[in-house]
Amino acid sequence: MPPVKRSRGESGTALLVTIVAMVWLIIPVAGLAVDTGFLYATKARLQASVDAAALGAARALSVGSSTTSQTANAKQNAVNWFYANFPAGEWSTTGTQMDTTDTHAHVYDDPVNPHLQHVDIMASTNANTMFMRWLGFSTVPLSAYGYATRRDVAIMMVVDRSGSMCLPSASPCSATSSTPCGSMVTAAKIFTGQFAEGRDAIGMVSFADNVYIHSAPVTTFQTTLGYTNASGSGSGEIDTLACDGGTNTSQAISIGYNELYKLNEQGALNVLMFETDGLPNTVTVNFWDGSAAGILNGSKCTDRSGVTKGAGGFGSAAAVPYWQGNATTPTHSMGTGAYTSDVPAGMVGALGGYDPPNNTTFAYLFKGFTTVKTNNYNETGSNPYVTGAPSSPSGNCVVQNTNPNVDLAWLPSQDVYGNAMATSYLSVTTSGGHISPLNMSQIRSAAFNAADSAATTARTHNTNLPVYFFGLGLGGNGSNPPNYVLMQRMANDPNGDTFNTGPSAPYYNACSTETNCTTSTTQPVGTFIYAPNTNNLGNAFLKLSSQILRLSK
Repeated sequence: MPPVKRSRGESGTALLVTIVAMVWLIIPVAGLAVDTGFLYATKARLQASVDAAALGAARALSVGSSTTSQTANAKQNAVNWFYANFPAGEWSTTGTQMDTTDTHAHVYDDPVNPHLQHVDIMASTNANTMFMRWLGFSTVPLSAYGYATRRDVAIMMVVDRSGSMCLPSASPCSATSSTPCGSMVTAAKIFTGQFAEGRDAIGMVSFADNVYIHSAPVTTFQTTLGYTNASGSGSGEIDTLACDGGTNTSQAISIGYNELYKLNEQGALNVLMFETDGLPNTVTVNFWDGSAAGILNGSKCTDRSGVTKGAGGFGSAAAVPYWQGNATTPTHSMGTGAYTSDVPAGMVGALGGYDPPNNTTFAYLFKGFTTVKTNNYNETGSNPYVTGAPSSPSGNCVVQNTNPNVDLAWLPSQDVYGNAMATSYLSVTTSGGHISPLNMSQIRSAAFNAADSAATTARTHNTNLPVYFFGLGLGGNGSNPPNYVLMQRMANDPNGDTFNTGPSAPYYNACSTETNCTTSTTQPVGTFIYAPNTNNLGNAFLKLSSQILRLSK
């Protein structure tokens, strides 16, 4: 059968039909790709807005006088953050839903960890289409879910009230004075104002030659310590601070950690917030090591029987005088790592000296009064320490390099809290297991080592209660500002200076590039901030509070 011949008109009609069919097929397919890309972009914007709302809600859990008001603030903050990033009609969307009902903003306690709260956020909208309308889809519903958590925070503030906090004025100086001491008080109250009373717990110790426990961590910290924030202000223990004396850093850190240890909030974020304007120069030690007393044979110091060491005194634990407290043995339980007591007892004194350290300036010894004070924290009382006076039969013991009648022979290798003073951080000369000879350079190095050891202990002592160390160093108060490397080590902060700007910044580099600076990736990583002067102090406190709240999420 011969092939059918088609006319030219029939061929053209077939081509036209083919083209029309392809158009009707290609346009929806291409349009589908365009609409899909638009929907993905809208969904991404919706998700980012929901995530921001969840984080904003978690942060708002720090605002409010009660859990109920904090929850209400958190929900409203979620709505505010969402619509700030995804306003009604965004990208031609319609019917956007996000409100404070539990359906869209749910705040609830963790069923296992009582110190953890969850925030669940959900939002929905309808995205308009352009080409998918050809297939009967004029809008496509979209939804997004966001999650955040907020851990309760347990903080011990450890603040420096040494005499250098008064410079250039003379010490002592008060919380209301126009001094770095007064500026620190103002900034510390702003710090406490950033946290949630009723759920977070904050306490405070202050230190100079001794340490004073103003408060254990309590949820009523704003009432107890004082605060300042957008809601108002209140007075408390922070307002009572007065500055005078030396810098007993290691004792302050140990006592601060001990309060967190006793609180034992294992599900919370535990933090030591440490502020200082200088260098460690005082240590609290026991001059009886269990077999010998650190008293020179020629000393006129007497034991409990009134006998000098040269005459056979100080030969047993029973003969050792109670310079601090009344103990059956001169050992201290804190030194074992048990952390069961606050106050060391026995032949204990706080030994320190003035800055800068050199072997022509004298050291001083506090003895016969409580180094962890429970009432007035200032150095008051009758003759709390002796400097420069010769030895006397009354039993006063002094150490002074320019005095030929030096009474003290050595420092033990650990302070009364078990902090290592003869470590490899700063070298010291030892003899017979003791730090000897005794001079200001040795005392200073021992104080540095003890502070470094105390911070390490706080981070590692109890694996069920990891503690983050946040350090704030204040400059501008004399010629001996905080040591960057020591503060980086104590905070376990590997980073360099990211806080300061200007021609002098950065003030310090990453820890890995600094001599003798080491950090550990297996321990809680904290933050060190250096404030060059009091003008930066308030922002430095706020920066640390922001970092702590970020970790709590």
